[in-house]
Amino acid sequence: MLLPAILGESDALADGSTVNLLDDGSRAWVSVDAGWKFDNDEIAGASSIMDGAITDPAASTFLVSRKVFGGDIVVSIDVTFDEGRYLGVYVDFDQDTQTGIWMATVHALPEDAADNEVERAYIKTVEESFWIVRATGELVVQPGALLRMRFVRKGDYYSVFSDDTLVVTYFKPGGYPAGPLQIRLTNASARIHRLRVESDWIE
Repeated sequence: MLLPAILGESDALADGSTVNLLDDGSRAWVSVDAGWKFDNDEIAGASSIMDGAITDPAASTFLVSRKVFGGDIVVSIDVTFDEGRYLGVYVDFDQDTQTGIWMATVHALPEDAADNEVERAYIKTVEESFWIVRATGELVVQPGALLRMRFVRKGDYYSVFSDDTLVVTYFKPGGYPAGPLQIRLTNASARIHRLRVESDWIE
């Protein structure tokens, strides 16, 4: 099966809308963990701890948007990591059933990682809190360096881009129902300089 054309940096959704989630500060989000600060058109976030297990609540901090984004979606994020490398984006995600798509920048490799291991971006499906890795692609994240990411749904394809380069894509027949956008930092401290969402429709 051939991949359909996936949105490039200059492409816009023909009949869609765009929301800048930095415009309204904390008011753009349903709830804001204490780890998030809003200042000067920027969001700064940090998990309570930097070396916790993935399942440790203190290792992650979340933002959930008030708006629901549907159809084709492009989430554009410019981020700088001060510590850690792990930023996750939930798209078409149902908070009640904990079901949808999760895409992330990278899990940092341990110091004793084998020479043939590389840092990777991930796409996972979440089915009632059951997580499955569906696709990965190499992505190097440098602390202190600006990282330009796009997390895209186009039709039944979910994709992660870095600097306009496709890193990884996953085909999910039928996709998932629309939901709010969710941002997650795990064992990380980061500053988000741009957070824009384009989608076919917004509620």
